[in-house]
Amino acid sequence: MSLSGALSNALSGLFANARGTSVLSANIANALNEGYGRREVVLTTDVNQSSGGVRVAQVTRQSDPILAYQKRLAAADFSASSAFAAFDAKFEQLVGSVDTLGSIADKLTRMETALLSAASDPSSETRLKTVSFAAEGFVSALREASDGLTTQRSRADQQIATAVRTLNSGLSQLEGLNKQIMTAKHLGQDSLGLMDQRDTVLDQLSEFVPLHVVERDSGVIAVFTAQGRTLLDERAVELSFDATPMVLPHMNTSNGLVSRLQINGQAVDVPGSAMMNGGALAAQFALRDTIVPEAQARLDGVAREAIHRFGSGGPDTTLGPGDAGVFTDNGLAFVPTNEIGLAGRITLNNALSSSNSEPWRWRDGINATAQGDAGNATLLSALRTQITRPIAAGSAALGSGDQSLIGYVQNLSSDAAANRVRSFDARNYASAHLDSVRQSVASDGVNTDQELQKLIELEKSYAANARVVQVVDDMLSELLRI
Repeated sequence: MSLSGALSNALSGLFANARGTSVLSANIANALNEGYGRREVVLTTDVNQSSGGVRVAQVTRQSDPILAYQKRLAAADFSASSAFAAFDAKFEQLVGSVDTLGSIADKLTRMETALLSAASDPSSETRLKTVSFAAEGFVSALREASDGLTTQRSRADQQIATAVRTLNSGLSQLEGLNKQIMTAKHLGQDSLGLMDQRDTVLDQLSEFVPLHVVERDSGVIAVFTAQGRTLLDERAVELSFDATPMVLPHMNTSNGLVSRLQINGQAVDVPGSAMMNGGALAAQFALRDTIVPEAQARLDGVAREAIHRFGSGGPDTTLGPGDAGVFTDNGLAFVPTNEIGLAGRITLNNALSSSNSEPWRWRDGINATAQGDAGNATLLSALRTQITRPIAAGSAALGSGDQSLIGYVQNLSSDAAANRVRSFDARNYASAHLDSVRQSVASDGVNTDQELQKLIELEKSYAANARVVQVVDDMLSELLRI
């Protein structure tokens, strides 16, 4: 080999070493960057040099599409389970547990105790007033829980609007990054940083919808949901959704009072025809359209049961058909066809309110024309029995079979607590699974120990090539001195 060939080989080695050092330093610097894909330098023989130098064929970006897909599925599952867990925890707080002060069950128990106390001394105005306060506390707890559910539905609706904006923005970014990557590859420029940005956007969007990504030969990607809905293939779809400031119990997609998701102007159902199940977006739709309304129906069923037991046809014989009883629908008699949202409208009859100066009506009847025997506890005892007497519920939301009013309320509290426990377990499992998948992805990412070991090898190679250059220089200098 000639001296010029040796020098050329050494210089090509130095250049390859320098490029390798640059790539390794970038790997180490981005070791904690989850969206970064580890780079590797691919070397090959330089066929343009007869002496057999080395050249950098390409710098590759390491990524495992299967692990990436699993991570995005796990992220979507965790986001959905977190949304459900947050609601179940809130609903349990709204309803309260059986033994919690201020819960619906506690307020009803206080009303039962007040009726029992008043029955033991029906002539005491103080005890009759206590019944009014206790009854107002019970219906107030129902209204507060109903208002809380309205807030949760409205919040879910706002979360949907936020998710749609984020998805549209992210898909638009992906469309732009696709174009930049294709242009960079065509011009022979580095596109690996753009791919890192693209993966970061994909990870962000996967919290809302589980994504399946297909990479084309040109380097661009097509994005689909896990169920096969196309979100990006050359052009991104456009999602639209009209948020509703306050979602009341009677509002739903069937009557058109809340919005459905639209994709490219076509209305779709989530979950359902949109094929976008599994992430935070579907979870918020499920909360708004199914889970919260079901919880509202349970509350409304309890309110209806209270109105029915203490209304016309019950213990108070002064009430005629169509008269409002102890509890009313916003001051009026309850109409069975108007059950939706009843828990938010239930009130104590004005004739029995704590501000009324005639507490004796608890003892003698709401529509009594005058006070009766001050020692007659018949009605008070009968009203108290209505809380504990098992009868079939008038509301389908409470199920079949005979149950007491306190039993219906306790079942509501118990179910809320059980749902919270199950949803927290599901969220914890989803969190552990996501962490496990992330660790699997990280194991294929940057390992700083390995990168430093490669750096030491490059240092030795660099020193060897530099030594060759120095020897050739010495030999040429010696020749020039002859």
